[in-house]
Amino acid sequence: MNEKVKAVGTVLLMVAACACVIARFPSVSAQESALAAAGFILPTGAVRAWEQGPETSVYTSSDLPVPASSASSAASSAVSSSSAPASSAASQPSGQGSTQQLPDKDLGNHIFETDISNTGEEQDGIRVKNANKNHTLDVTSVLKEKPPLKIKTDGTPMVLIYHTHTTEAYADVTRTRDASKSVVAVGDAITKSLQAAGIGVVHDATIHDDPAFNGSYTRSAETMAKNLSKYPSIQVTLDIHRDTMTTESGTRYKPTVLVNGKRACQIMIISGCDDDGSLGFPNWEQNLRLAVHLQKGAADMFPHLMRPLDFGPTRYNEQVTCGSLLCEFGTEVNTLEEATYSGSLFGQVLAQQLKTLAQGQ
Repeated sequence: MNEKVKAVGTVLLMVAACACVIARFPSVSAQESALAAAGFILPTGAVRAWEQGPETSVYTSSDLPVPASSASSAASSAVSSSSAPASSAASQPSGQGSTQQLPDKDLGNHIFETDISNTGEEQDGIRVKNANKNHTLDVTSVLKEKPPLKIKTDGTPMVLIYHTHTTEAYADVTRTRDASKSVVAVGDAITKSLQAAGIGVVHDATIHDDPAFNGSYTRSAETMAKNLSKYPSIQVTLDIHRDTMTTESGTRYKPTVLVNGKRACQIMIISGCDDDGSLGFPNWEQNLRLAVHLQKGAADMFPHLMRPLDFGPTRYNEQVTCGSLLCEFGTEVNTLEEATYSGSLFGQVLAQQLKTLAQGQ
């Protein structure tokens, strides 16, 4: 049985166990309902796996801290080496404010607030998770390579922000067409930070996942093509999502950090790799350069804001340009305020990296 069949089989079994979630999507077909339900109960990337290939998420239950109320001693021991300390202040460059890790906290209702920025492998001051079989990741070497982007800081459109799963939302809403409550609001926050730095942005809030969820990536690729045709100066495209991290036992993870005394959801960058040459994705190494530079910039400006960089055999429309990435902002149990705050912070990181590139041209 190949990996894709295994992935789909896993999805179907888990969906069957959580059929009650399907009721939230009464207007879509059975297949689309199953996909929608899977989005609530699977770790990172499982729904996208059904659309685009085998499950490639590097996060599993064993990677994460386990609430004391539900963890066995063995499980607790297994995650203790990668769990964040209860609370620690992080040093930062002057003028960047303070970042502090939060202690793990069971918030009730099967919600567990935790810091997962210290998971993965540490390289050159950042954390990464590599799910590829044929490619290693040497962060030090990648940081020596500049992303092949031609950046202007005069307001010319440089960045496209869009949302393949536009209706993804946050605490108590989960999914909505209301742009003020969905990941579109996160895109707005990123946009404002970039514009404040003189970086031109196009934010396209086209809905791609409602009423039909399956095929979202095909539709968002069409949105990308339209914008790149209209604004040929665009160098960077960011697909902004909200993640879901729910274990088989029903625990929902809320990855959160304290920045300048305010809660911010943690962010994960997904940078794909054509690991076996089958994805038609020749420019993945160029995208990776941008991803690693952003991860490093965030680590310097706002330590613990980022989850480990997810480097795996995926594509997710990242083949379209040499600066295309997918970013996950928090999970469905983070608040909208936490997500938009992180959007603002991430926008500052991106602006700094792009301005640095412009200065070096």
